[in-house]
Amino acid sequence: MRASFLTERKETFAAGIDVRVKLLLCFCGSVVSIALSSPLSLGFLAGCSMLLALGAARPLTIARMYLFAVLMLAFALAFSGLISLAVPGLMHWNAFSLSVPFLRILISVNLLLMLALSTPVQTLFNRLQSWKLPVWVHVPLSVAIRFVPSFINDCAQIRDAARLRPGAGLRRFWRGFAVPLVFRMLYSADDLAMAAELKGVGSAAKTRLSQKECMTRRDAAVAACTALALSAAVLMQYYGPQFRPQPM
Repeated sequence: MRASFLTERKETFAAGIDVRVKLLLCFCGSVVSIALSSPLSLGFLAGCSMLLALGAARPLTIARMYLFAVLMLAFALAFSGLISLAVPGLMHWNAFSLSVPFLRILISVNLLLMLALSTPVQTLFNRLQSWKLPVWVHVPLSVAIRFVPSFINDCAQIRDAARLRPGAGLRRFWRGFAVPLVFRMLYSADDLAMAAELKGVGSAAKTRLSQKECMTRRDAAVAACTALALSAAVLMQYYGPQFRPQPM
């Protein structure tokens, strides 16, 4: 159970950033991405957040996560297309209505990958407890963050197992990858929830950080660059090319 809740810290650029700075990046990025509505400013923030995600893991890992996100987006667009065929006046497709939500999701995904793939969950868990947050806040958040690297590992294991199974085409993909992945996700979610519950219930008042972590020059540089990037995005929103929103 302990092994299911911990992650190893890998030597990457994002791993050297303090967890408080990472949480601040995720909070500020989410709030600003909701407040902004210009594709130019959101695209700029998406590029900056992509650099952070690439600093947390190998480019191949990030590319696989992007591929999964694109597949989920394709499924959503396919079902939305079926709805538009059934009720033609319900939805109107245009580039603006699709680009803005996609860029907002991309920013959130990049920041989540940066936090999940570069932060040991035990460190995140202890930091959230040290802020005296309620159990119903830091326990679900820790489980959600821990689920990302667990999901990546499950995909790799199921992919290797699917290569050993006979078959071809859609049937092989469905029986060898899609169905086992669903059951593995449910099992991992239940395992992580149980581990987090055993760690969180009744221990929030007793947990303390073994040593006080101090901000480094890297943390200060990342915070300064974040402030500059957010300021530039806001300036692009108000002084850049204006885009008139069109409802879907």
